Amino acid sequence: MMLLMATVALTASSQNTMRENGTFTLQPKLGIGIGSLSGNYTTRSGASDKVRVGLVAGVEGEYYANEWLGIAAGLNYSQQGWKMKGNGVNETYKFDFLNIPLTADFYVAKGLALKTGVQFGFLLSAKVEDADIKNSCKKLNFSIPVGISYEISDFVLDFRYNIGLKNMNKADDGNKLRSDLIQFTVGYKFGL
Repeated sequence: MMLLMATVALTASSQNTMRENGTFTLQPKLGIGIGSLSGNYTTRSGASDKVRVGLVAGVEGEYYANEWLGIAAGLNYSQQGWKMKGNGVNETYKFDFLNIPLTADFYVAKGLALKTGVQFGFLLSAKVEDADIKNSCKKLNFSIPVGISYEISDFVLDFRYNIGLKNMNKADDGNKLRSDLIQFTVGYKFGL
């Protein structure tokens, strides 16, 4: 009975502080990213590209313009990249980014939000196996995040697909390499 009362009180207090006009929330988050390669490119020796799984960690702040619209900005560390495998090729392309997503969050039902916006990524490191390739990559990445989140008792489950739009390759060799990322995170939202 006491557990039920505590749950009801916590839910009621969170409903009072969340999504009121003009309020702010902060949300630390942690999860995984599934990086992949897209664009127009050729692979070596018949190898094919595969996904790379990595860490996503950061924080997101959100301002509620009204009960159905939030404007969010975040700062995330993200391990991205891909793998090339086949015909004797076994290479992992590791890209670490500091991403800044800016999204409009549309609350379509209680706890359920649809999200879209823009994301700027700043390249922190780039390696193939242990070889540093950062100098052959562009330092700024640009993508469009689209996603959905569900909130329950201040915990937020978030799924996003970040569609890479900018060629990461500096060389003028005809390859257009874009880094895409599917990310799943769990966060905890609290009012400021």
